[in-house]
Amino acid sequence: MHIERLDFENSPYLGVYGVATDRVVLVREGLGEKKLNVLREVLKVPVVETSVMKSRIVGIFSAGNSNAILVPWYVWDAELEHIKNSFRENGVDTEIVPFKSTLTALGNLILANDRAALVSSKFTREEAKEIGDILGVEVERGMIADYHAVGSAGVVTNKGGLVHPEATDEELEWLRDLFGVDIYVGTANMGVPFVGSCMLANSNGVVVGHLTTGPEIVKIEEALGFLD
Repeated sequence: MHIERLDFENSPYLGVYGVATDRVVLVREGLGEKKLNVLREVLKVPVVETSVMKSRIVGIFSAGNSNAILVPWYVWDAELEHIKNSFRENGVDTEIVPFKSTLTALGNLILANDRAALVSSKFTREEAKEIGDILGVEVERGMIADYHAVGSAGVVTNKGGLVHPEATDEELEWLRDLFGVDIYVGTANMGVPFVGSCMLANSNGVVVGHLTTGPEIVKIEEALGFLD
């Protein structure tokens, strides 16, 4: 299966608690082996349990792609060491990079795949350039549907993307050109427009919040390139 429903301790907001790339998933601690196995089976990459700044909202504090994952500068040294060691043990060729900025909700403010990154215009131009350099991709500053939280308002992989239903046709065209994939609008978890908060997705599959409806799942599968 390319898509599965899941909850994290009854929460349907999976994207709040993790970040997925084509090489690894970082996810909050304490999920239990059954749910970790669903993540492994669907996303087909190693899953690393961690906290960030002693918090379980790992998806709020981290963002990235296959090349690198950014975490706040204030990440604890022990957490950084744990993540680096776990990457080494699993053969994950991805950097984990503490990023110096007053903005710490990186997962809310950065949307990236392996071709490009869209970052909130709350980042300075210098910060945006640095993010692009770390991730090894083209970067642009902007918003989606008038929201700065571009990482919450969208999910993008190397196969497709889904964004807030209020995104304009012009924004969709711009995002398609930027990320090099088809981008659709849609919702998850029974109408939630902030789709990035509702799922963990990479080129292999997607795990969505357990409240996501059948029609939403069909749209998600289409948007992320899983419908033949």
